Amino acid sequence: MNIKDVLVPVDFSPASLNAVDFAHSIINPDGEMCLLHVIDSDFIRQLSEEGLLDAETTIEKMRVTAEEKLAEIAKKFDGGQPQIDTMVVVGLPFAEILRVANDLFFEMIVLSIRGKHHGSIEGLLFGSTAEKVLRAARVPVICLPMG
Repeated sequence: MNIKDVLVPVDFSPASLNAVDFAHSIINPDGEMCLLHVIDSDFIRQLSEEGLLDAETTIEKMRVTAEEKLAEIAKKFDGGQPQIDTMVVVGLPFAEILRVANDLFFEMIVLSIRGKHHGSIEGLLFGSTAEKVLRAARVPVICLPMG
C-alpha cells in the first residue's frame, strides 16, 4: 500500500487507540497521519439547555483536555515517520470527520467501529458514527472492530 494521508478519528476509547496503531502501521513513512477528536456539540447543547453545565466553559475545558491527550498519543510515535498532526473540533462527530477528510484532502479514514458510546442510549438513538462515515465518505474508509 502507498497511503500517504490518513485521518484517524479518536474518542480515546481503547478501540480508537487501536485504530491509531493500525493506521500508523499502514501509512507510507513520508506521509501524514492526523489524529482528530470531535467534541460532540449536540451532547453539550443538550446538557447546557437542561442547566447542567455552561457550554462555552465546558467546550474549552474539553478542548484543552483533548489536545493534551492527543499530544500524548502522538508523542508515542515521536521522532519517527510519518508526520503526526492533531486536531480538535466541535460539531457532530460524523459530520466533522467527513468535513475534515474532504477539506484537507485525506486519502483514507481509519476508525474503530465501537467507540466511546457503543452500547449506550446515545449510540442506539443516533446510530453509529462509523456507519454514517462509511456511507457518506468520498474516500476509502477502514473500519476496525474492537480488539
